[in-house]
Amino acid sequence: MIKQIERQIRDLQKEMSEVQREQASLRLQPCQGDLEIRKKDEKLEELHKRIKSINETKRELERKRQDLIAEPLKKSGRESPFD
Repeated sequence: MIKQIERQIRDLQKEMSEVQREQASLRLQPCQGDLEIRKKDEKLEELHKRIKSINETKRELERKRQDLIAEPLKKSGRESPFD
C-alpha cells in the first residue's frame, strides 16, 4: 500500500512539473489584443487551479502515507519520536 501511494506521489510530481512548464511557457507568449489576453488569462487561471489541486492531493497522499508508516508503531505499543 505504501509503495502504491509513493508511486502516486511521484506521478503527481511529474504532472506538476509538466503543468508548471506549460504555465511558464504560456507566460512568455506575447499577446495581441484583448481577446488573446483574456484567453491567456483563462488558461493561466485553469493551470493555477490544477496546480492547487495537485498540491492538495499530494498533501493528502503524504498524510495517508505517514499514517500507514505510523500504524505499526502504534500497534507495537512503542511511542513515536514524532508525537
